[in-house]
Parts: sequence; structure tokens; C-alpha cells
Amino acid sequence: MAGNADWVIDANLHNLDVTNGNGSGTIGGNESNPAAIPSPAASGITSSTSETYWTGALSSWAVTLIKDGATSVSTLPYNGAITYGVSGNSQDLSHYKVFVLDEPNILFTSAEKIALLSFVSHGGGLFLISDHTGSDRNNDGADSVEVLNDFLSDGGVNPFGVTVNSNDLNISNASADASAADPLTHGVAGTVTNFTYHDGASLTISIAANASVKAAVWTTSTHSNGNVMAAYGTYGLGRFVIIGDSSPADDGTGDSGDTLSNGWGESGAQNGALITNASLYLAVPEPPSLALLAIAATVLGLSRRARLRSARQPSAS
Repeated sequence: MAGNADWVIDANLHNLDVTNGNGSGTIGGNESNPAAIPSPAASGITSSTSETYWTGALSSWAVTLIKDGATSVSTLPYNGAITYGVSGNSQDLSHYKVFVLDEPNILFTSAEKIALLSFVSHGGGLFLISDHTGSDRNNDGADSVEVLNDFLSDGGVNPFGVTVNSNDLNISNASADASAADPLTHGVAGTVTNFTYHDGASLTISIAANASVKAAVWTTSTHSNGNVMAAYGTYGLGRFVIIGDSSPADDGTGDSGDTLSNGWGESGAQNGALITNASLYLAVPEPPSLALLAIAATVLGLSRRARLRSARQPSAS
């Protein structure tokens, strides 16, 4: 929520300070403070409901998903926890089909990385959204590019086969995959022929790291593994999607103190359609596969590194 970001579904309070160095949030500022469950209730949404039913820059995304059959949507509050398999956490990832990380600006802990990979490997869908290099909104020394790459390449392992490039691009005439088999460019929300970036980072995909990873949109008509704008693939029983710009998900409404733009409904592009198609793709788990054996080994390796790191930390006195 720092700066001009308002990546929440709904907020009735705007009293957070999220620029205090670590960005975790404290009461006493003027940024959006989202509750876990948006209000009014999602059950009140009909086919004619406006996205202004909720107040947040991601309200269009959330309202659209409810209209397309999602039973509920929620936001992880500033003091929430990213866990998987923790019964005491009411927002544990095991309760959800899809988890969206929109422009994360705080480095994930080893435990959070393990939780995210466990969530996907057990059938969850993970939507990762980066922004351009230098997008350190909360001034803690790490921008969204660094945060996602730290997760995507922890310990030299690249489980999804994606790297966020350190660049800043504006793309108005992207090249979308014309194949009808592409779930991001061809889906319930419609066919995507153009996807736009307003200061975003391109992606590099590696089939050697993850044989399932595919590009859905490229920056130019020259399609290479290094100029990707939207990518998707599988990991264990789950799926992932990653895009390199937060602008396409912004619906232009939300915190009145922020400068927001309607990337979701941008003329000449189908940003909202791609994000909706991607969300529905993520909600469907993969069939069981022997690949789970490799996934389990990867998660186990991460867990072992986490224990080693913990053992190296000096004890408090």
C-alpha cells in the first residue's frame, strides 16, 4: 500500500504507515488498511454489480472473480502471516485455491518460501506480480524485482523456471500467444491480443529449470525466452502465473490519496481479460504425477537450508 500502490481488494480504513523502513505496517499513517474479508459481503454481488462495490485498486479483479464463480475473496492484512498447514492461522494457504502476491516489497523468510512452495506443490495456484526495477516503495532496501527473484532462485534452485529482469519497460503493442491452447490468452474472459506495461519488468523463462514453463505474451513480435511479459506453468500438483508489471491489475479506483490508473480496462488492450483467465487457470489443480517426488525433494532441501541458517544465527542474550 506504500506510495501510489493500493494493491488491496477493499479498505474501509486508511490509517496505516507502511514506509517505516521495513514496510510491515503500523497504525498512524494514511494508507489503506484492508480487513481480511471485504465489506459489503461478496454474496451481494450480482452480474450488474460495479467494481466500486469495494474500495481498492484490485476491486475490479475481485468483483470479476465473484461473478465468474469464486465463492469468496479476501486480503492478507498487514499483520497477517503466510503459512501452509498451520491450523492456528485462519488465513493459512491450505484454505485457498489461489494466492496473489501483487508487487511484494518485503523479502520472504525461509519459512514463508517453504509455505509458498508447499501451497503450490499440493495443488494451489500462485499469481506473482512484479514491477519495474527500483520499485522499492517502502524503502527497506529491496524492490519487487529483488523480492521475487530471491524467492524464485533461493539457494540456486529455480523451481518455476522464471527470472524477473532488472529493467523498466513501457509496452503498448505486445505480442500475445495466438494459440487457442494458451490458457492466459484464450479463456472464459475472452481472447487477449494485446497486454500493456507501464513501467514493468520483462521476464526470462528457463525450460531447463522447469520443463512446463511457457510464455503467453512477449514484448515484441520476436519471441524469445528473455523478453516475456506473462508466463505460466506447473509445479507439483499446482500452477503458477507471473507477470512483470502491477499496472494491468490496477483499476484506477481505491485510496483517494494515491494516483491510480485504470490499467485493468485500458483501451486497446485486454489486461483484465488476461488476469481473469490466468486466475481461473490457477484455480484448477494438476492431476497427480511422479513429478511430486522431485517437488518433495526441493521443499525438503529448502527446509534443510532454513534449519542451517537458523543454526548459524547468534542467540539473543
